[in-house]
Amino acid sequence: VKVLLQDMDLIRCKEDLLDDKQRLENLLAQTKVIDESRDAKLKELKELIKNKVENNLNLGNKKVILFSAFADTVKYLYENLHSWALSELKINSAMVTGGDANKTNLNGCKPDLGHILINFSPLSKKRDLIYPDSKGQIDLLICTDCISEGQNLQDCDYLVNYDIHWNPVRIVQRFGRIDRIGSVNDKIQLVNFFPNLELDTYIDLICRVKGRMQILDVSATGDDNIIEEPSVGYGDLDYRKRQLKQMQSKVL
Repeated sequence: VKVLLQDMDLIRCKEDLLDDKQRLENLLAQTKVIDESRDAKLKELKELIKNKVENNLNLGNKKVILFSAFADTVKYLYENLHSWALSELKINSAMVTGGDANKTNLNGCKPDLGHILINFSPLSKKRDLIYPDSKGQIDLLICTDCISEGQNLQDCDYLVNYDIHWNPVRIVQRFGRIDRIGSVNDKIQLVNFFPNLELDTYIDLICRVKGRMQILDVSATGDDNIIEEPSVGYGDLDYRKRQLKQMQSKVL
């Protein structure tokens, strides 16, 4: 569609842009008052990690995998955990986001995916055969879902989901990194951080909106539903809701 500049309402357009700018500035100002010192979730996570390292599920195993769906969250957690973990718990850390921003504080370990994972899970990755002169290990791995499939990390016995992925199948895939044949661990544990906000309320709102859009489909032409893909059914969302509710009270 060709739009002629002389047909635009430049005054209204400028007002809208300035309003957007003001809203963004207000949002940024609100976020700046929240830092790591006021992050109760981060504090709870530190307690979990400290308790796990000091009270091993399996003798001598200090390893923890920490998953988040968001690369920014992984970077935030690494920045606030790697120095603390090294000084207080005497363990090395690494972060993997799937890009070129991987990091680790293990001396001699390259910050690429292969080297980080082989130093995190040296037994399952057979590090002694590939790098016989390697020393030290990574015990805290903070990562996104870029490694939630196809990786043998069963040296670890403790996995934490810092946020719940919208697709519960993804959580099963994450847990599959340590719940594998060949594990030397007698026990493994999964920990989920569920949001404080009532998830059911949010999902039910979506269900109601989608239901009303379907009523519009029936009463109109079927072309007015702008939020529902034809191939996605109402039952799929309801099924995921039931999956998430089961995960809060049942063992995988």
